[in-house]
This record gives sequence, structure tokens and C-alpha cells, in this order.
Amino acid sequence: MPHQTIVFEKRPDGVARLTLNRPDMKNAMNGTMYDEARAVVAQIDRDPDVRVVVLTGAGGSFCSGGDFKYQQSQAQSPHAERIAEASKLALWLGELDRLSKPVIGRINGPAYGGGLGLVSVCDVAIAPAGVKFCLSEASLGLMPSMISPYVVKKMGASNARSVFLNSRVFSAHEAQGFGLLHEVVDEAQLDNAVERQVQLFLRCAPGAVAATKRLIAFVDRETGEASFRYTVDLVAAMWSSAEAAEGIDSFLQKRAPRWRPGA
Repeated sequence: MPHQTIVFEKRPDGVARLTLNRPDMKNAMNGTMYDEARAVVAQIDRDPDVRVVVLTGAGGSFCSGGDFKYQQSQAQSPHAERIAEASKLALWLGELDRLSKPVIGRINGPAYGGGLGLVSVCDVAIAPAGVKFCLSEASLGLMPSMISPYVVKKMGASNARSVFLNSRVFSAHEAQGFGLLHEVVDEAQLDNAVERQVQLFLRCAPGAVAATKRLIAFVDRETGEASFRYTVDLVAAMWSSAEAAEGIDSFLQKRAPRWRPGA
């Protein structure tokens, strides 16, 4: 069945594109979007043919955050139902964050509120210089609750205070300085910049990428003996892996490894 709020496409080379598709609402997120996007992310995670994911928005916005009418409609629901609905965004962000495939954020327009949560779980995020960002919740009597673990981790507590508490609009270059964006480009160069990142990821072994993403998450939260054991065990397993054998053989034979498109 066609999706109501997103578009999912897959290229022959294994590049998937997930587009938030409510352009008339500046791609504001609602329960239907959460359900549809979560189902697609689960599908992507299971699909060995998908190597990279590009996350973007339809029209002139990336994502304006939560749909206020959707949020307003929850006010009279029983508390248990509100918890279930509120959990959807938190679950989706976690699933994107832990996704075994790299996620490139093609931040094609403004990202407000929950949209910044999506930016924060991208492995690489790229935006044109003119794009604006805002954590607008406090100015509306709201709080950036579900997105805060990812946004604060990305930009740090001090930077978070400087934009969470006053809801000020900030620029793409500021977002890059905060660590939310990895590259700021001219608008006409956005797709070229995204494709450069796509090709870099396609050079790498899919199993190694997935394992390295888990490795980064582990060593970021663990120290000492736990990190020692995890990393030593990982290397011992890696030495006997098929990908490592293929990668080293291809290097010594001066050829492209089999996982590269066209190899």
C-alpha cells in the first residue's frame, strides 16, 4: 500500500531514500508518519541490499517538528494512550540511531523542534548555508523531551542551553559549530555533497560499517575493562571474518573489493 506521509525509494546500487512527505505541513510529524517511517526503517535494517540511507524532506522544508493539531488531539486522551503516542517518536529516533546502515541527512530546508532530533541521529548531516534551525518548544509552553537525548549528546549541554531555553533561531553555520551538521554547502551543491558521502559509504564493507557503528556507541558509553574486552574480542572476530579476508586480499591484489558497486 502507498504511504500517506513518507516516500521510500531504493536505487539499484543499494541507496535508500526516505522522504518526509507532508510538504503542505512543512513535513510536520504525526502518528501516521511515525508508524510508516518506523516500519520502513525496520525494513531497511533487514534488507541486505540496502547499504546507505538518505533522509530528507519534500518541498522547501526538512521537518518543522511535531504536528500541533496532532499534539492537540492527544490532550483529552487517557494517559496510557498519550504515553503510547509520545513513545512513537522516541522509538523512531532510537531505531534510526541504532540502524545498521549509515544515515545521511539531506537537510534541504528548515529543521525545527523534532526535526532537529532527526538531524541529530544522522551519521552525516549536510545542509545549505541558508537553512535555519530552532528548538522552538519553550516559546510554545512545550519541552523538547524525546529529542533531547540525541540533540544534547550531539551539541553538548552548554550549547543546548543556549538554544533550548530561549528558542532562538540559529543558522546552518552555527549548527555546524554546535556539531549538529557536518557540512554546509551552497544550495545548488546539496545533492552533489550528499552523493559524495553516498559514494564514500559504498566504498566500505557493509558488515564492517554496521559493526563500527555499534563499536562507536559502545566505547562512547563504556570505559576501562568493558571497552578493553569488547574491542579485543571484536578484533579477534574480525581477523577471521570473510569481509576482512576479502578486504585484505583486494588490497594486496590491487583490485576493488566485491562489495563496491561495479566490482
